[in-house]
Amino acid sequence: MTPLYLLGSLAGIALLVVLNFVLFSRARPNVGNAEAIAARLRREVPGFRAGRCAVAQDGRSALIENAAERTAYFVEAMGDGVVMRKLSRDLLANVSRDGAQLSLSFADFTLGRTIMKLDGDDLAREWEARLKA
Repeated sequence: MTPLYLLGSLAGIALLVVLNFVLFSRARPNVGNAEAIAARLRREVPGFRAGRCAVAQDGRSALIENAAERTAYFVEAMGDGVVMRKLSRDLLANVSRDGAQLSLSFADFTLGRTIMKLDGDDLAREWEARLKA
């Protein structure tokens, strides 16, 4: 009787995994537009004043400037939420650019490496220079 219970349990788990994949694997979270990102940062960062913003073409990540402090924030959609990090020399390990594609490597293991395809070479060049400064 024990093998029958084991087989039934495994079949139930497999069914739950398949159902979860079918229902939730298609949702691609995104960070929203520049206004939504700025509004969220104003709520969470005291004194935040939005400056330049660049949202990746896939909508999954963005860079935004805090004009009040002349600092930059990285925003990325993760899971069903959004992760925001204030960029600093300690956090940002490497920045490189290939045309309109900006590659960011982080010292924070939760972020790792991100590749952002931006709207044009000029925007990517501007952000590369800003992040390297």
